[in-house]
Amino acid sequence: MKIIHVKRRTLLAYVLSFSSGCLVLWIFLFFSSHQSVRPQGSIDQTALDSVGKVGKPNQLFGLKDFGKEANKDKSAKPIIIPDNAALRNMSWSALAELYHSYLSQIQVVCKDIQRIGRITDGGWDVCTDPGYIPKEPCIVYSFGVGDDFSFEDSIIRNYGCSVYSFDPDMKMQSQQRGKNSIFYRQGLADSDRTLTNGWVMSKFETIRASLKQTSKKLSVVKMDIEEWEWEVLPDLLATDHLKTVGQLLLELHQCHGCSKYEPQQEDKEPNRDHYIHMLELLSGLYRKNFRIFHTHKNRACRYISKFTLSERSACFERSINGKVSMGCELPILHFHIDGKKILMWEPNHFSF
Repeated sequence: MKIIHVKRRTLLAYVLSFSSGCLVLWIFLFFSSHQSVRPQGSIDQTALDSVGKVGKPNQLFGLKDFGKEANKDKSAKPIIIPDNAALRNMSWSALAELYHSYLSQIQVVCKDIQRIGRITDGGWDVCTDPGYIPKEPCIVYSFGVGDDFSFEDSIIRNYGCSVYSFDPDMKMQSQQRGKNSIFYRQGLADSDRTLTNGWVMSKFETIRASLKQTSKKLSVVKMDIEEWEWEVLPDLLATDHLKTVGQLLLELHQCHGCSKYEPQQEDKEPNRDHYIHMLELLSGLYRKNFRIFHTHKNRACRYISKFTLSERSACFERSINGKVSMGCELPILHFHIDGKKILMWEPNHFSF
């Protein structure tokens, strides 16, 4: 009987120890998940079949307001890209630090950000504050579909927009997908041409003209075009087309090959000239009055910086708001690296 009694106590001790371990593990996982998944806003109908209520008009912030509500750290100073001459005098490491710091900041507050499309890859964050929320008859251009129409279908269902989707790398032929949805097997570039692989590429200006929408307001333009953004952005900045764009959602890929998931690609650090090129284009968007309201780092593009030995992302998704010259309810402007950011503008706050 004594031996049996000892075994029972030993068994009880093992059970209590195992239960305590499970409880500690559960607590750790619970708090870890809450820290690593921080919602930027509410989720749209694709995820939960509900659209969040529109809040009060958000306050816009000019340059003098950076580091206040737009950034939680009230002592933080806004990160501004210097002129081109100054960029060319900066070291490679300083350029890398500037690029990642600039894309990690929030430049203006959007109080109501909706996740449009999938919660995971394929969805995008859109500002739906009064003055920015897409309203019928809204027009949306979506460049880069990747066989996932969740964003396009959701913005049609929730806001009644007419959506024009473009992707040269899909097996689907150009077609009318629905009442408000048209797909074109066509890509976006800085010139009109057909590539050796058969892709038909067109300028932004050519696409708008062919749709007879050259002067119409575009509520949202989404660009996830797998490194072609660095070719397209100079063309857009050289024209006035961005004046009629409400929100610009960009996925930026900083290195050659970053648009593909290649964990074995260890060196994702762009060379010095490419950092200068990217920063000049980001500065160009700033001068076009686009401001960042949301940014997200794609963890599939993680790498270790050769300069700081810290983890960085080679892909940013940016959501930005920019100037709308027509059809906007408020006198403001609004504007996804492989991450996403959104920008907004108030005329009296900026001088360039």
